[in-house]
Amino acid sequence: MATASLTVQDVFLPDFCNSQRVLRVLLIAELAALVLALADFSLSQAFFIRLFWLSLYMQWIGICSAAALCLLRDYLHGMNARAVGLTCYVALLAVTFSISEIAWYASIQVGLENMASGMTHHEFLLRNLGLCAIVAAVGLRYFWLRDHWLRKSSAEADARYKALQAHIRPHFLFNTLNTIATLIATRPEQAEEAVEDLSALLRANLGDSAQPLVPLADELAVTEAYARIEGLRLGERLSIHWDIHDDSLDWPVPPLCLQPLLENAIGHGISHLQHGGEVNVTARRSGKRLLLQVENPAPPQVPGSGGFHVAQDNIRQRLELRYGSAASMKTRVHVGRYRVRMRLPQGELAV
Repeated sequence: MATASLTVQDVFLPDFCNSQRVLRVLLIAELAALVLALADFSLSQAFFIRLFWLSLYMQWIGICSAAALCLLRDYLHGMNARAVGLTCYVALLAVTFSISEIAWYASIQVGLENMASGMTHHEFLLRNLGLCAIVAAVGLRYFWLRDHWLRKSSAEADARYKALQAHIRPHFLFNTLNTIATLIATRPEQAEEAVEDLSALLRANLGDSAQPLVPLADELAVTEAYARIEGLRLGERLSIHWDIHDDSLDWPVPPLCLQPLLENAIGHGISHLQHGGEVNVTARRSGKRLLLQVENPAPPQVPGSGGFHVAQDNIRQRLELRYGSAASMKTRVHVGRYRVRMRLPQGELAV
């Protein structure tokens, strides 16, 4: 995307209409007032009076600058980064000049000569405009560098996320094709259903990842398609208990966050048991989180094998890229049962 076509929201300028960001501006203004007061440090009453008026002066510059950048937001729409930076720079200088003029004449009216530290009118203006020019240049440069870093990090995270999401196990594909080939001659209808289920799985694994989140109902459809394919291979050895609460079906989740856990449970759990076993799949709301849980009987030493952790590490990385620390995934082995539990926040969170 060309820089000239970027909107201000796409360039680097933060939203100074946000109250929290305005509070940060006021805090920085107060720190600047303290630095200016300490430059002429003296433990006298005059120091505290000077600090008070400098704080008032700097707070006005801070809040008026934030208001100017907020009002300029719509005007800057569609400008490139250079034009946005220049416009904001001039606006900040204009605000500082205006507030400085008001402060100068107001200080004369109330007799606050110590606010200017003995400077003339022109010296007072030049000093304030010089400080503003330096601070504004550094601040705007910081915003641009921060935006550039965030864009680069976001692009790298997105590429890594798509690579992780596109992971598919070749041996599963070969086993499924062999199963379908066996069914074609004896049970053609089941073979056709298996082909449809495999098609759904391939779409989910090899899709373009255009949707970062999908409804849980869609993820369950892919997971059930996988379960039906494995059911053809394992027969009565595989039993699945679905405990899915209706109020969780519309919850947005990352694609392929549940199906690999069921694949683990079957491939590293049920398949290694002579008589098979039952896998419990749970999905329900838990406060402001969605609880996803897969539990299966675990053969000795299987939970510690590398196969279990490949898919789990894949999902953990994708959850971290998508939600940061807002999501969690924990595993536990207890009384011969292996359990994986995920908690996902509501909606998509920016990292």
